[in-house]
Amino acid sequence: MYLKRLEIQGFKSFAQKTVLDFEPGITAVVGPNGSGKSNVADSLRWVMGEQSLKLLRGKKSEDVIFAGSDRKSKLSFAEVSLTFDNKDHKIPSDYSEVVVTRRLYRNGESEYLLNNNRARLLDVVDMLLSCGFGATNYAVIGQGLIDQMIMAGPAEIKNLVEEASGVKPYYLKREKTIRKLEQTSENLSRVSELLNEIEPRLRSLKRQAKRMEEREVIAAQLASLQMEYFGNQSYLLETEIKAVSERLELKRVILVKLETEISSFQKTLEKEEQQTGQSNSFLEELEKKFKVLEDKKLSLLEKLAEIKGKLKAEVPITRNFNEFRQKFEDIINLLRPENIDEIKTKLKNLVLSYSTSKNDDLLGQKKTLDTELESTVKEIAEYNITRNKLLAEEKQKKSFLTEEEKKFRSKTFELTKLKDEQNLVLVEKAKLDTRLESLEKEIKEAFGHFPETLKNYKKAQVAAELPNQISKLKHQLELAGGVDEATMMEYRETQERFDYLTNQSKDLEGGVTDLRSVIEELDQIIKKQFDEAFGKISKKFEEYFRILFNGGRAQMTLLRAQANGEEEEVLPEEDEEPVVDGLKKKKGTMQIVGIEIKATPPGKKLATIAALSGGERALTAIALLCSMLACYPSPFVVLDEVDAALDEANSIRFAKILGTLAHQTQFITITHNRETMRQAHTLYGVTMNDEGVSKILSVKLEKAEAIAQ
Repeated sequence: MYLKRLEIQGFKSFAQKTVLDFEPGITAVVGPNGSGKSNVADSLRWVMGEQSLKLLRGKKSEDVIFAGSDRKSKLSFAEVSLTFDNKDHKIPSDYSEVVVTRRLYRNGESEYLLNNNRARLLDVVDMLLSCGFGATNYAVIGQGLIDQMIMAGPAEIKNLVEEASGVKPYYLKREKTIRKLEQTSENLSRVSELLNEIEPRLRSLKRQAKRMEEREVIAAQLASLQMEYFGNQSYLLETEIKAVSERLELKRVILVKLETEISSFQKTLEKEEQQTGQSNSFLEELEKKFKVLEDKKLSLLEKLAEIKGKLKAEVPITRNFNEFRQKFEDIINLLRPENIDEIKTKLKNLVLSYSTSKNDDLLGQKKTLDTELESTVKEIAEYNITRNKLLAEEKQKKSFLTEEEKKFRSKTFELTKLKDEQNLVLVEKAKLDTRLESLEKEIKEAFGHFPETLKNYKKAQVAAELPNQISKLKHQLELAGGVDEATMMEYRETQERFDYLTNQSKDLEGGVTDLRSVIEELDQIIKKQFDEAFGKISKKFEEYFRILFNGGRAQMTLLRAQANGEEEEVLPEEDEEPVVDGLKKKKGTMQIVGIEIKATPPGKKLATIAALSGGERALTAIALLCSMLACYPSPFVVLDEVDAALDEANSIRFAKILGTLAHQTQFITITHNRETMRQAHTLYGVTMNDEGVSKILSVKLEKAEAIAQ
């Protein structure tokens, strides 16, 4: 893993998007003072989550955004992206490249991105910690801060050693575990107090509940017997209701059939009555026409009589008139449709036989009247036939209607009787329904609700003594007194809460034990790893100190806090285990408060670091930095003019040491030192134009040397 690319846009003096590509080894960033070289280091520190504005050389968060110049307006945001080559998957990610981006707007909004996905600052810090970077790490050493590594005090030196050795994540886990332990212990204490408070009340409720349980046994027996009794009663009533319903349905079917038949009879009678009315109307019309014909007949007879009278006066009648009339009436009485022609002939002969008048005029009139009379008599005969036929049909219809009316009255009577029977059945069913409702009401009163399981107890027969048993149990319940449901509910709730708290207490006790075990394991890991790191780094520190100072001696010692508040120097192998707050406090880890450095350059006798010159402090800090990098290489380190206080000889030695460490740690150095530049494989030059904007120029030294040759 190494730093592959740095992209800067809108950050401090880098107004335009600027890209710096890096390779393993040493890369040097050079340029005149004020050109913006240190802003490269600040951008690296900022994108890795630095929150201290002082370290970023600002007062407000928006100070990192390009503020503009006389010739260029200010920008609205700043953005920095770091690209890591992750082919070795040292960063716990499936990506071969991991990009960390931080963006800040002037309105105060900010965001972090991991591979262009929104992330939290905690996610970025955890990812960096997992691969050897920390918030106070030595990965980025700012301008003029190299000597602060040793001048910040023993506690900060201890933090640097812990971060270099990879102990810091274990400390973070330990702190989280301790917080969990404290929280769990507080919860356990509260649970214990609640249990002590609940237990006396629970004992009292349990005694009352025991008495109620005895009553509940009787109540359960009563409920069981009542279930059998009510099941039997329900079965019998439902059976009766079913039988009555079947009878009612049968009568309903018959009733519908009768009503259909009566409706049919009614329609027939109405139709026949309508037809009879029409026949009567026709007969009335026929009678009127018949009367007209009779009147016409009489009129014709009168006219004939008158003519005959005239004929008699003028033409003597040889025969007696009474005889003539008698014969005429006899002929008329023989009038029938079938002998109409015969009657005509007889009448003609009769008239001729009795008339001897020679008056042709009267005879002509008589002949006309005879013809008309004959036609009228014939028509009367036809009307008689039709009338007789209609009367016969009417008589037949009246006979049919009489029979139909008898059937109609019979069916109507039968229907009335059936409706009465149906009403009786309805009354019977209503009584059964009322009894069933009363039974259901009684069941609800007995159980407080209608039990669904009652259907399992429905049967035809039960023990004869069942009602007596139920009465006895009811009497026993009355003697036992009523049930205080509130007390029972309180008992159940209190018992449930007590059981829940008891289980919680056991879980919390187990949690406390587990957390203490975890803390002890972490303490052992921390102690072992810290002691090992301290031994390695201390040894290397002495070695690099002698190389950089060309002699002299240096020593790193541990400081342990005492009970009286004083500090004591100890050796890493010391391991006392006093017990404090239930946890073993290991003297070699928990009680170590710092690491003190004693450095004596060749030819001098100095007791403290503060007595060293600026260059000597820088060399001592460089010796410490190199010792940590030699023992625990960091993926990359940014050095911002850490060699500024070194003379030429020390610069050469420092550059050589960087060269020996460059195979395992990537260095990005911001420098003015030629020896440091000589060790670099790539040079980035930073310049600033008239607009106050920093720009980058790059040179690969191998290519430059080839071109120069």
